[in-house]
Amino acid sequence: MDAVKFSLRKSDFDKFAERLGVNPDELLTALKAEVVKVGPGFRYVIDMENFFYFVLSRLYAGAQRRPERAQEVTAERFEEVLNKAVDRLAGASGYAKLVEVKNAVVQELGIGEDEFVKRLGELLQTKRGAYVLLEGGDVKIQIGPKKYGYIKRVERRAVAEVIYY
Repeated sequence: MDAVKFSLRKSDFDKFAERLGVNPDELLTALKAEVVKVGPGFRYVIDMENFFYFVLSRLYAGAQRRPERAQEVTAERFEEVLNKAVDRLAGASGYAKLVEVKNAVVQELGIGEDEFVKRLGELLQTKRGAYVLLEGGDVKIQIGPKKYGYIKRVERRAVAEVIYY
């Protein structure tokens, strides 16, 4: 049977590597990808079998690490991962779907959904005014007595800056 291969643009491959949290050069080596010049850019040709085994190994390694990672999550780390997820998933209005943010944070930190809701509730109490939650959306998450569908970070900027000479 012939080997099944697919190709990706360099920019798409780099984004894929970034989402995996891997250096693109390391990923190229792990996937045994071929670099092919196409027009003004490059494409990476990847064997589907190598890709399949790489993904399985990442899933297996992630499953092995999860129990110990859940214990070491600090409030600062949770806030950092939450902020990155909100920034990455936010639309033009600045709001991100809370379910997508939850999925990203749960996957990154290796915590459960209940732990996410508990930590988000605590963060909202300690950082009042730093986040805005909306009740709209198709899929909602219950935090306290209400169900929310969207989240937005509120950036506090200085109104004016005084420079002394």
